[in-house]
Amino acid sequence: MATTINLDTSQRVDIICKRGDTFDLRLTLTTSSGAAAFTADDIFLMQVRDSDLNDSATAADITLATTVNSVDPTTQTYVDFSFDSATMKGIPSGLYVYDIEQQAYDGATGPTVSTLIYGTLKVNEDVSITA
Repeated sequence: MATTINLDTSQRVDIICKRGDTFDLRLTLTTSSGAAAFTADDIFLMQVRDSDLNDSATAADITLATTVNSVDPTTQTYVDFSFDSATMKGIPSGLYVYDIEQQAYDGATGPTVSTLIYGTLKVNEDVSITA
């Protein structure tokens, strides 16, 4: 008899990036048959914070959020997450936590929220200073 049921299907993926550089992350999301594992109505959210120990945002938290809802599952099987260099320049180097969630809508019951990946996001200091 099973003594544990694990409903957490998310995968840990740690990310290292450079402060001041453009951040581009592409997630390919497919079913076992190779079709897109999302619909055009799905919403994707990436959030980066100082800590995962607090459920509410504080002044000390750094939150980057992007909502991607312009994906076409008939022509692509990926979702892009991007932050421009100006945004990344404003992020102090350090270690953060992040996750990426998918909100799938079926019409009648509202969203089904699933965390796809999570982990640490390390921002390395940049040497070059650009305008």
